[in-house]
Amino acid sequence: MILHYYERGERKNHTVLFIHGSASDASVWLNELNFIASRGFHCLAFDLRGHGDTQNLIQPSEKVRLDIDTHVHDTIETLKHLNITGPITIVTHSFGGLVAIYLAERYPDLVSRLVLICLPAKLILPIKFFLGALLGKPLYFIQAHLDFFKKTPLRPRYKSSITTDAQVLREIFKHVKSWNSFRKVPRLKQKIFFAAGRFDFVSPAHLIYALHEKTKDSNFELFKWSSHALMEDEPVKFQEWLYFCLSQR
Repeated sequence: MILHYYERGERKNHTVLFIHGSASDASVWLNELNFIASRGFHCLAFDLRGHGDTQNLIQPSEKVRLDIDTHVHDTIETLKHLNITGPITIVTHSFGGLVAIYLAERYPDLVSRLVLICLPAKLILPIKFFLGALLGKPLYFIQAHLDFFKKTPLRPRYKSSITTDAQVLREIFKHVKSWNSFRKVPRLKQKIFFAAGRFDFVSPAHLIYALHEKTKDSNFELFKWSSHALMEDEPVKFQEWLYFCLSQR
């Protein structure tokens, strides 16, 4: 299917594709799209299947598959629809990194570099238990009282989190709870930039750093005052660092 997308900049410029994480949507990248496009890049941000405005494109009778293969297929179909042939840079947050890793592995001529932000190197046991519990009754309770929670001063990423269908999130969790980046990332041929937040308990910085050390052509940046959303916790530093990543040859 063709995903809903945001686009900034001229298509003749190098394309930077932004992929959000689970329980999120492409609108979390709007500041980065404007900033990077103003520096001479062509920027795209996709709403993955089941997220953001893409979920409105799916007919009620359609069965929604949410494994990584489906997200890869949707991304390729949308790039073809836009006549984007590469090479491109992919910037990701959290779960979006898993989609990008599969894309880079299967389409090495399409992807020239990866910027992997808060990538789950692997889900440690306490986080598996926490997410499994959160995706049960607590999320159902929140979604049953959305009108109240939407009025609270939540950050944009958290507002998109509570409006993403609980069944969508559980389906994704089923496919990623055994994920281990150490099996795939060190074998990739692309240049890779890693970023981690010091207070991120979902994607611990020490695991991302260990992955960086095992990945030959890679860089690592620690955001000392961030948790799992670097772009919101340290927006100025994040945009400067992102431009640095895109400017490297």
